[in-house]
Amino acid sequence: MASAQDIRTILARHGTLGSTIDRLSDDADLFDNGLDSFGAVQVMMDLEDHFEVEFPEHLLNRDVFSTIRSLQDLVASQVLRKAA
Repeated sequence: MASAQDIRTILARHGTLGSTIDRLSDDADLFDNGLDSFGAVQVMMDLEDHFEVEFPEHLLNRDVFSTIRSLQDLVASQVLRKAA
């Protein structure tokens, strides 16, 4: 499963959140803290590669990518779906 630290490590690789990512709570809005749409796409692709999953198009929205916790939930649901 994806830990909050796994998500933070991936987020830190992709730009504007790098210097603040360790100080954000799991429920802090990533877009309010510097993540932009280009960064979100990069994070999505990195998460898919790292966890060997593919996110369905209907889940690719700002709400799902807004917090570390929501990203954890997304990855966990797709890992479980893949394992089933």
